[in-house]
Amino acid sequence: MTDPQGADRALLLQAALDGELDAAGMIEVEARLAADPALAAEYARLVALRDAIRARAPRPKAPDALHARVIVMAHPADRKPTAAAPYRPVWGNAGYRALAASLALGIAVGAGVYAAFAPAPGGDKVERAVVAGYIRGRLAGQPVDVATSDRHAVKPWLAGKVAGATTVVDLQADGFSLVGGRVDVIGTVPVATLIYQRREHQIALSELPAAPDAASSEPRRVTRDGYALLEWSDAGRRYVAVSDLPAPELDAFAAAFRRAAAAEREEPPKP
Repeated sequence: MTDPQGADRALLLQAALDGELDAAGMIEVEARLAADPALAAEYARLVALRDAIRARAPRPKAPDALHARVIVMAHPADRKPTAAAPYRPVWGNAGYRALAASLALGIAVGAGVYAAFAPAPGGDKVERAVVAGYIRGRLAGQPVDVATSDRHAVKPWLAGKVAGATTVVDLQADGFSLVGGRVDVIGTVPVATLIYQRREHQIALSELPAAPDAASSEPRRVTRDGYALLEWSDAGRRYVAVSDLPAPELDAFAAAFRRAAAAEREEPPKP
């Protein structure tokens, strides 16, 4: 037995992804996403999947011969007899024409999906997911689930939604304003992402559990899909920052965050 409410939610998310909703509909979707973290996480997963397919699926141009055959199949009355006519009684049938078109579409889509999910040489799914989340946040116009510059409000909001405590620091004095936070999904794991602002630029900083044997490391620069990323490990956590800031300013952000995070860890616990 299907779940009608679940089906409605799925249809609503698909309509939002496909751009089929008007302004009022998108406002309703955004309100529901803000109120339902599980729904927001599912939407983020679907957007990341769509973006991955768009970014990596090949889009070859159909050969002219195939294009001409499709036109002929769509307009059987315009066809002229040719020497290769043994199969005309079969393909002249409208049902077979529809079947042929469906098969052609299935082959093309299948090839694209395979290319999208085939392992990329030297790729890192975490880096790709972080970049996809950054792009999605910029395009959506609402890059955070909880919008506040108060780190004492962002941290408890993230608690319970992701594994482990999130490091949230105030970098206003360093020129990086906290905008808020959101929950991204990398693979099937919810992770905390903080958004900082510097002039018109945004920085998305995702925090994940590090490998059990991972030692603290200095920031390492990576370029992924045209965006600069900085990755480092501290206190058993892995951090990935992505932005369109110039490299020196992104380096300054990482240095400021690491100083503030270290100072916070050294603070004695409050009684």
